[in-house]
Amino acid sequence: MKNTKIDIDKLNRELFLITHREPELLDEMLRNSGFDPEKLEKNGVAKIKALLFKQKVALNKQTQESLYTIALTIFESAKESTKEGILNLLRLRAPQLQFNNLEKMDEQDLKEILDESDLLDLMNKIERKEL
Repeated sequence: MKNTKIDIDKLNRELFLITHREPELLDEMLRNSGFDPEKLEKNGVAKIKALLFKQKVALNKQTQESLYTIALTIFESAKESTKEGILNLLRLRAPQLQFNNLEKMDEQDLKEILDESDLLDLMNKIERKEL
């Protein structure tokens, strides 16, 4: 008997090329195996969208954390007159809280008082020396 070796990689490539040229063959093969091609496609697209959303949320969270860290650094190195302006803004945003100085504030304090747009606006004013 002749020893026959099957090249699985070549077989997979050929199958891929055939189904790429004629996608209805792949749909038929899936149906014969008990799968619904349309449902598989919808599930695949939904999974990809969910993964993209999770990635976007993680990136936004990382950006926001970095933003608050930068803001604290700017606040800590700000001039005394600038610090007074920042304290006044913080008092406006959270009148129920008492602010003695910025050095005692941490990231969590800023997150509770200022949203991201307030923080960006404040940082821009400091950079333009408007405070």
